[in-house]
Amino acid sequence: MPNFTDKTDNYPNLSRSFRSMRPEYDVVIIGSGYGAGVAASRTARAGKSVAVLELGWERRSGSFPHTFSQCLKEMRISGNTTKDSFISKWLKWLSTGDPTRLFQVFLGDGQHSFAAHGLGGSSLVNAGVFLKADKRTLQMSPWPSEIRDEPTTLDEYYSRAETMLQPSTYPKNSTPNKLDHLQKESKWLGGKENFYRVPLTIFFRNGRNSAGVPMQANRQSGHECTGLNDGSKNSVATTYLADAWNWGAEIFCGCEVRFVEKTDGGGYTIHFAWHGSGRSVFADHFKEQLFWVKAKEFCFLGAGALGTTGVLLRSKQHGLHMSPLVGRNLSGNGDLLIFGYNGGTNINGIARESSHAPPGTTVTAVIDNRVVDPLDNPLSGYVIQDGCIPEAFNPVIQIMLTLQTMKSQAGCCLWNPRQETRKVLASVKSLLFGPHAYNGALQRTSTYLVMSHDSNEITLTLKDDQLCLRGPAEGRSEHFKWMKKMFKELFAHTGARMGFSYPYGRHQEEVTVHLLGGANMSNDGTGHGGVTNHLGEVFSGSNSEVYKGLMCCDASVIPTALGVNPLATISALSERSVSLTTERAGLSIDLETKNQPLNAYSKPSISLDCQDHQNSTKETPQSIGWQFTETMYGHISMGSLTGSFALSERIGKGSSCAIRMFLTIEICRRGDLQYQGICTGTISCYGLSRATLKIVDGTVDFFTPMQENAESSAISYHLKLLSVEGIEYRLEGQKIINSNIAFSARKTWEATTTVNVNITRPDGKDVAEGAVHISLLDFKKQMRTFRTTKDFQISLILTLMGFLVSFMYHISLFFFRPFVHLRFPQISKKAANSKQPPSTSCNITARDGVQVNLDIYDPIPVQKTGEPGPISNLSPVLLLPGVTGVGMIHNLYSLPFLHCNMVEYFTQRGQRCYALTPRWGCDPAVAQKSTVYDCRLDVAAAISFIRNKERQKPYVVAHCQGSVALCMGLLDGTIQSSQLLGVTANSVFMNQVFGRWNSLKGRTTLLIQFYELLAGNYFPIISSAKSVLFQRLLDTILRLYPVGHARDLCTSTACRRTSFAFGLLWNHENLDMGLHDNIHQFFAGTHTKLMKQVVRMGTRGICMDNDLCPLLTVENLQRLQGLPILFVSGTENQVFNPESTLKDYELLRRKFGERLYRRFLVEGYGHLDPIVGKHAAEDVYWRIFAHLRWCTKEMENRK
Repeated sequence: MPNFTDKTDNYPNLSRSFRSMRPEYDVVIIGSGYGAGVAASRTARAGKSVAVLELGWERRSGSFPHTFSQCLKEMRISGNTTKDSFISKWLKWLSTGDPTRLFQVFLGDGQHSFAAHGLGGSSLVNAGVFLKADKRTLQMSPWPSEIRDEPTTLDEYYSRAETMLQPSTYPKNSTPNKLDHLQKESKWLGGKENFYRVPLTIFFRNGRNSAGVPMQANRQSGHECTGLNDGSKNSVATTYLADAWNWGAEIFCGCEVRFVEKTDGGGYTIHFAWHGSGRSVFADHFKEQLFWVKAKEFCFLGAGALGTTGVLLRSKQHGLHMSPLVGRNLSGNGDLLIFGYNGGTNINGIARESSHAPPGTTVTAVIDNRVVDPLDNPLSGYVIQDGCIPEAFNPVIQIMLTLQTMKSQAGCCLWNPRQETRKVLASVKSLLFGPHAYNGALQRTSTYLVMSHDSNEITLTLKDDQLCLRGPAEGRSEHFKWMKKMFKELFAHTGARMGFSYPYGRHQEEVTVHLLGGANMSNDGTGHGGVTNHLGEVFSGSNSEVYKGLMCCDASVIPTALGVNPLATISALSERSVSLTTERAGLSIDLETKNQPLNAYSKPSISLDCQDHQNSTKETPQSIGWQFTETMYGHISMGSLTGSFALSERIGKGSSCAIRMFLTIEICRRGDLQYQGICTGTISCYGLSRATLKIVDGTVDFFTPMQENAESSAISYHLKLLSVEGIEYRLEGQKIINSNIAFSARKTWEATTTVNVNITRPDGKDVAEGAVHISLLDFKKQMRTFRTTKDFQISLILTLMGFLVSFMYHISLFFFRPFVHLRFPQISKKAANSKQPPSTSCNITARDGVQVNLDIYDPIPVQKTGEPGPISNLSPVLLLPGVTGVGMIHNLYSLPFLHCNMVEYFTQRGQRCYALTPRWGCDPAVAQKSTVYDCRLDVAAAISFIRNKERQKPYVVAHCQGSVALCMGLLDGTIQSSQLLGVTANSVFMNQVFGRWNSLKGRTTLLIQFYELLAGNYFPIISSAKSVLFQRLLDTILRLYPVGHARDLCTSTACRRTSFAFGLLWNHENLDMGLHDNIHQFFAGTHTKLMKQVVRMGTRGICMDNDLCPLLTVENLQRLQGLPILFVSGTENQVFNPESTLKDYELLRRKFGERLYRRFLVEGYGHLDPIVGKHAAEDVYWRIFAHLRWCTKEMENRK
């Protein structure tokens, strides 16, 4: 036997994570009260996929408020009243509350309403009275003929509701004081024959209910109107919704439906705001950037009279045509709350937990005066029930009743001073010793709940997107005056004073807890007589046509006051509507199969997740228990992309193509201890969809190294989007954090609040790109959106601090870039990438006997590339690197870290490549004695080798000192220009103009001599934490090596050492992480002798031989005549100023004419990145290849 006393909410969590919502379901149900619960249970049992959208949150037994402060936190006052300045002014702070709060007071003119928001609707806080509407009421003219003519047709559906809700009367073995008191008063209130104990949807014993949920015995505390915490309430949540959950319905809380629209092709699209924690902080966007879900077959509106009518009114504004009677002829069900204050009997009618004197349930019995005389008008019928004063509001109610009865009490003192003195003392006793003081005024106060018939004159309209409730003050009607007179006569016998609710006491405006109508059933089957037909289907206008599948199933369809608690009738009408509608659609509802016993660990018997393996196989990171919301706004450019996010944003701004992202991000930890966010939200852009785009799957990766950028980190957004038109998109966004932000608060702000976005289709086709930004105002709001996703614990503060510290730490790594810990060279996984190895490697001998290495790469067949082949016989390409040092692993031209290196580029186009490693990178014994001038012999040997092997002249691509060595050989005659097809000289050739910092270093060789004194004649590029003290000290000093731009501040010791030796070699934005992390694999080190020569040449500004004699003479220059040369320089070259190649270019043009000389300035590139940049193939190689082809054409023309 299960132990039912262990837990008061021993059943599964019914609501799901919002992000698990699917884009469409067969059935979508709005609301979760009695009617909505019926629809959810029955359609799920019919085998349909069902989604339930509830505005409030799931409230479980044990979590309901029971103190005054707790109840105030769960209360919201909305609407407007023009008559009560106290409520509208002094309690205005409650109107700013969250609409998901449990207690909702809606103010109107002439009539106010009370409802509850939570999973289960008002069933969470009602008395649970299950009384059927009498047949005479159902036969009244406002009802449709299908019910009016045969009211007994509802009996079957009353029975179904009764089976599910299992009402039972208050136990006969217990008679609370207030029940006995009402029974004694019945002789003055209609007759003892009309008194009986009411059926209540409450368990008075331990057991399982019809849905399989374990229930506890009621403790008779009287807390039903603020929510029972004893687990005895058979609410909608524990019955219909638990049943729906077990049959596969998916339930989502915090969803405020705004409007419904008809979907092209059938079905409906439901647009709603999600009250995810903190989203409402962005009030300007919260109800504009709406989520949506589609109902393929049925959409049931069950949000109550206020909620459903509000949805219909907004839907009408959005183009859904319907009856003009929407929001008309609502009823307050004739509700009246009366107190018999400070009578002569101890009532014990105050809710409280008590083992020795429990007050009983909120309602225990009824005086049913609906059928006193069959010939009487049914409008004269009414019921009177006992009530309980909520424990949380005891002080407020006592003060209210004392003030209301003070005037009459003062008058009575004149003719019965002894009795009135006792009453005054009783009031004082309650105030001093508490409401439960024996014989205190509040203990002797009886509560009466009256339901009757009103005039059905309440209207609900929409003004400035706010609902406005207006109605006649029913409290001033003759009917209400008659009832007040009846109670006045009663109190004359009991000695009590009459009191009312606060609005009634001031303006005779009643508060109803049973608002009915707004989408009234039509009494003539058309939109002229109501808003819905007898099944609750919404009329599409004033005729009889309806929107197929769009149905109202709650109190909004009831066309008149019932004069009794409406829950039984709402449930029966919904049972009828769902049953007849599903039967018409050919569906069968399984009402026979019983649920297995449910507990907190149960799984649904039927689950849509079982049909979706993606949810079960996808690894989910561990939430840290916090989430936040951010909103970003910007512009995108549609169509052809520019490749520049900033430019695309400007184009988008010019065409008013705006985009807004409204995201809620739950912070998680991945297995690698990195932070990741799970993203839920919407994106609005009219260029992509007429409605918001829904994020169906989204993640945010915090501070992941960017493979495509060196020394950069990114906050990356990966979002899968779906439009209401059914089009899928992929959005990739990045906040790029790099060295640009160093010591700049402005740039740090820009980097952390700007997201570059690229939008594609799932097949990879580009759609749009641009940028979005977080404004300062939105950022301030964002900081207020941090919320916990689980019950608060002190440990959550630590987890949030951990995330914020991690965030600030990663930012500081770039803000204080020069002082960040050094990164020493390590073997990178990127280095293992396979690239085309040399077809052959051979040693060739220069004329001075020195052997150097020459790698040969055979061409790849042209057919594989799809590119047009060269015009005629293909010329070989000789590749001459700069000074890279002894022991380098990879040649500059064949680096495996690039997606396409220069060797690949040329061999794919049919060219055979020869990559030379001059003597500065071969034998260390030779390298330490060599100079650039000596290396001209290596170049000559390579050219001779190629000429002997190939039929065609070689084309030479030379970089830096390789280019200088080639120039020296040409100028002194070691190399004949006639042996060459053409030359590309990168960065430098004859004239040498140092960059700014190199010119400062190169004014003298003292710096090199000082280094030789301390560390010898070899400068290593590779260092480590175990290097000698001097080298480690040098690494520390090089933190402060000056760079021209903050983006070039980096932490790589290898990169800093190359900058110290040669000058800054690149614009870091042109390198990816794979290359930058492996600088040590293509730079090893260099000897100081060679460096001295480079410094001396740079100081003089021209190339010189070993004796420092200038080689650029008029005679030597003549040897270059007829040789086509392409000069390449990066505009941001800090090793050799671009003026170096400009001087050469101008010199040769003026000397030999302009025809054979070209100069190509590579925008945004530095010294070496035209050769090794991540986009060099697209930005530079094509120009070199075009020059090669031009030279080939030129040579053929000469023949």
